[in-house]
Amino acid sequence: MKKLLFVAFLFSTLNIFSQGFYCGTVDDGSMRKRLEQNKKAIRTSLESRDDEWLFIPIEFHIVTKSDGSGGIDENQILDELAHMNENYGGFKMKFYLASDFNYIKSNSLYSDPGGTFGVSKIKVNKKKFPNAVNLFLVNDIGSGSGPGQVLGYYTPALDVVVIRKSQFGVNAQTASHELGHFFSLKHPFYGWEEDPYDPAKHGNPLTVLKTSTGVVIEFMNKTNCDVAADLLCDTPPDYNFGISDPERDCKLNGPILDYNHDTIVTMENNYMGYFFGCGDYEFTPMQIAAMRADFLSSARNFLHTGIVPDSAAIDPSTFHVVYPANKEKVEYYDYVDLDWDDMPNATKYEVIISPASQPQNAVKYFIDGQSHLLLTNLVKGKKYKWYVRPFSNAYTNVPKLGGYTFRAGDWTIGTDDLSDVTELSLYPNPTSDGVIYINSSKSFDNSTVEIYNMSGKLVDKFQMDLTKGINKLNLTHSNYHNAMYNVLIKTKEHNYIRKVFYGK
Repeated sequence: MKKLLFVAFLFSTLNIFSQGFYCGTVDDGSMRKRLEQNKKAIRTSLESRDDEWLFIPIEFHIVTKSDGSGGIDENQILDELAHMNENYGGFKMKFYLASDFNYIKSNSLYSDPGGTFGVSKIKVNKKKFPNAVNLFLVNDIGSGSGPGQVLGYYTPALDVVVIRKSQFGVNAQTASHELGHFFSLKHPFYGWEEDPYDPAKHGNPLTVLKTSTGVVIEFMNKTNCDVAADLLCDTPPDYNFGISDPERDCKLNGPILDYNHDTIVTMENNYMGYFFGCGDYEFTPMQIAAMRADFLSSARNFLHTGIVPDSAAIDPSTFHVVYPANKEKVEYYDYVDLDWDDMPNATKYEVIISPASQPQNAVKYFIDGQSHLLLTNLVKGKKYKWYVRPFSNAYTNVPKLGGYTFRAGDWTIGTDDLSDVTELSLYPNPTSDGVIYINSSKSFDNSTVEIYNMSGKLVDKFQMDLTKGINKLNLTHSNYHNAMYNVLIKTKEHNYIRKVFYGK
């Protein structure tokens, strides 16, 4: 890791060539070894597996300051996941969410992931998700005095990817680049990272056969491509030309001649290069084959979960609000059940709600498998605006939908009807053994009991006939923690909401 930060510091001195940004990945020797093994596997494979979809679990770690502020917006992650799957989907590699987002509050990891404390945080959190690509989204890489030289890196020692949060969005290529490193790819200009091509130093035609770090320099005629630079013969010579492209126009400033006096024709739009502004980037066939072989290798067995993710397309036109209607004033302010129709192929929803005049104060809720959200903490008479973003673990292409408004009511469900208090009660409260009793003044057939945490997420649900008197309810679901919960009891006559504290 010290070597990584040293290289990052060297990168900060390269502004004499360009005001660009760079990758901080450093091969400790293990990447080369894996790549050579992958090439061997490609050559000796007796059957083609190019038509097989490879599903890759990925865990996104959202790093914030210690006070919980400054983390990336989850929507940027969903956007980037869709972008990554566009980039890799053409050769049948697909990423999917391994689980919910992991949130890490740490000033050290937020600002200096390569430092001692940052590395310690990475190790601890990676252990929580042993069957996924672990990708950490930080604010800064700690790369010296220049602002933001290193955009991201893959570290073989930790086998994780770290990316600056500013690089997540539909147009950024950093994630696809760093994941290429994760799957054993090198830069096509490997060896030139610390000493980019300079005609005054290296000559034109080139006058040296090895880089300053001792790496064999690739010829245009491909006679040494199997042992030079990135070891792949369909990535043409690149002496880190992109770093010295002041126009940032994705064009090699040439002509440049190699050692044999052959004019170099490089590949500016390669994902693993440093040229910016190229529009459509590409991996070469050999790069693709190497990444697929790396995933299928025994070294990546931990990624072979056997899960086939939910990747069917979600049609945004299937979003229809049930309640409340746009611009409607609802009856209560402590019981508003946002409801919309189930959307085919959507297994998760993000609900974004804010005061209509204060979008910066939006609150986000992530819901699994249900198309409604119970809100119990709104402000009396206040106007709110809300959106819904449907997605699944491998299809995140649909943006947030809706933007509808409603006004919270003037009544509280707990006090507007005094008969409500005597008709139904819960005890004991708090409950210490996971058992609560519903004391009902009359019978209610075919009732529904829903239990929500204080963020409005459904934790448990029961269908039951309530008898007059005492009804027992066992709260044994593993999702329960020591916390307050809203218990919503729906009958044909009335809805009741009660609070209960669950503790052990």
